[in-house]
Amino acid sequence: MATAVAAQPFGMATRVIHWATALVVLSAWVVGSTMEEVPRGASRDLAMQLHYSLGVLVLGLAALRVAWRLISAPPIAPAAAWARFAATAMHLTLLGLTVAVPLSGLLDRWARGRSVTVFGGLPLPAPMPIPGGRLWGEAHEMLANLMLAAIAAHVLAALWHQLVLRDGALSRMLGWPSPTARSP
Repeated sequence: MATAVAAQPFGMATRVIHWATALVVLSAWVVGSTMEEVPRGASRDLAMQLHYSLGVLVLGLAALRVAWRLISAPPIAPAAAWARFAATAMHLTLLGLTVAVPLSGLLDRWARGRSVTVFGGLPLPAPMPIPGGRLWGEAHEMLANLMLAAIAAHVLAALWHQLVLRDGALSRMLGWPSPTARSP
């Protein structure tokens, strides 16, 4: 027989990192998807620099998320073991993509001998010669599309939990009071 237990919310720092990452990833995707349409010149250079800067921010937020996770374990959600496993796998996938997508973008620029300038003029030189040429650009695009699909699955799962299962999963990340959840 299932007993009712309250799902514990995520802490403020976790929620800030989560939503900041979501905002920066979405912004990087929008800029990256549209910057090729901007005519060559100063405006396009600015769009590209903004895209690179957002990518570096994504990398920084991923590092912050890992560091925070090492010192602050997430609250355990009342869910079946398979559901916790699936959630952990999705979160690790998203974390891996928040590293792989911007890193592949940097490697693309460096492998093709192009400069990377971020935050209004800070150069990021290649740390060493990078082989692979345009292959990194293809990987960047493929990984960005995979990230978009993973984010869509993540959002749909959160909505399913909130609206169908009514277990408060989305409320935990929004910081809203959570309804009583059913335990397995």
